[in-house]
Amino acid sequence: MPIPNRIPRWADGLWLALLTVYILAGTAFVPFHGDESTLLFMGRDYHYLFVDGDLSKVLYDDGWSRRPDEQRLRLENGTISKTIYGWLASNQGYKPDDLNEPWHWTRDYAFNSRTNRVPDEQLLQAARMASAVQLALAAIIFFQFVQITLNRPTAYLACALFVLHPNVLINGRRAMMEGSHLLGLMLVLLAGALLLRERKWWAYLLLGVCMGFAVAAKHPNALIAALVFLAVSFATWWEGRQSHKWTSLGGWKQRAFLLPLLIVAALVFLLLNPAWWAAPFELPYIIVEMRADLLRAQVDWIGGYNSFEERILGFFQYVFAAQHQYFEVARWAEYDVITAQIERYEDSGLAGLLIGGTGLAGIVCLALAAIGAVHLARDSAVAASIRFLVLVWIIGSALATLLLTPLPWARYYLPLAPALVTLVAHAIFILTSSLWKRIRSRADDIDILD
Repeated sequence: MPIPNRIPRWADGLWLALLTVYILAGTAFVPFHGDESTLLFMGRDYHYLFVDGDLSKVLYDDGWSRRPDEQRLRLENGTISKTIYGWLASNQGYKPDDLNEPWHWTRDYAFNSRTNRVPDEQLLQAARMASAVQLALAAIIFFQFVQITLNRPTAYLACALFVLHPNVLINGRRAMMEGSHLLGLMLVLLAGALLLRERKWWAYLLLGVCMGFAVAAKHPNALIAALVFLAVSFATWWEGRQSHKWTSLGGWKQRAFLLPLLIVAALVFLLLNPAWWAAPFELPYIIVEMRADLLRAQVDWIGGYNSFEERILGFFQYVFAAQHQYFEVARWAEYDVITAQIERYEDSGLAGLLIGGTGLAGIVCLALAAIGAVHLARDSAVAASIRFLVLVWIIGSALATLLLTPLPWARYYLPLAPALVTLVAHAIFILTSSLWKRIRSRADDIDILD
């Protein structure tokens, strides 16, 4: 095997520590993005709640009469990152009026700079470090997930590919939501895998807590939470039916835990979203509509896919070819300050594997992913319930992303990065293992002939 299972366990910690250092070391160099201004602006909710102690400033106002721009941002986005950034700002002595304004996307960099929309550098770097720490935690949890679902060698390689993925690094290091987004995603996956292994009450509770946290981190994580819940529910039902215990007391107990799991997830989400407390049953429909309007506005402004063929090409470009993207608005290429930041970032040696983006790289990656998926589906060494969980996660999220992503934005494909590197790493492991066995077999034959 490429990475023997007899390697000491302390090596896992060393490997993850090295990858963590790599993530954190490049944080100061990552090029600026306008959404960082907006997220830091949103951090004022922390001050409203925990310094002023005024819940009314964040509660949903159905008349939209109080700070409508703040409310729109509050409802459209997750709360984990902006709460952390607000806590950092408060601890450093910033008050709401000291914070920058949100980025004005229809105006240029010079205008935004003149009108206090570029964040204070000290606060920006602190927020970036907080996001990068969450990304590092996501990588550690991802390692554990792959290790318990597939195998340890694949976990080593998959985690490295994840950490070296350019778009993961670009977005996860920035003071945006992607660090907490990926952390929440990984927590749900690991909790789902642990539940399928343990089937204890605490595992159901853990999955519920992780689901609530993940959706609070970024709303699109609702898809991952739904897929994992579906996989866990079906696996529980199927295994009970196969063992003829589904109608027994034990089967009923396992089935009964599924509803409390959803209740716990909803309660955790509500706890982390005070704005929802005024209208918890109305807001899901309102927010779905708001996010649909936001996507339509982005497509109208920048331009989206015009055909299904373009969607497939974009999917291939940003998922398999791993085309990295520093900005989504073309005019940002004209900003000298951003160009200089990109050059410094790539010259630092901390920007990840910048060898993707080509058709050949995409084809190789696609081939490896296909090999990994087929082998996993047929791999009897992996429990059927675990295989089902991993494949439902990968296939379900891939199909949803392909069908629902209207824009050629690498950030919208980011949740597929761990899915892809899992399959690629698994394929590399099985191919190299097969090659190693052949080499050993031939060497043994030669020894016998000698």
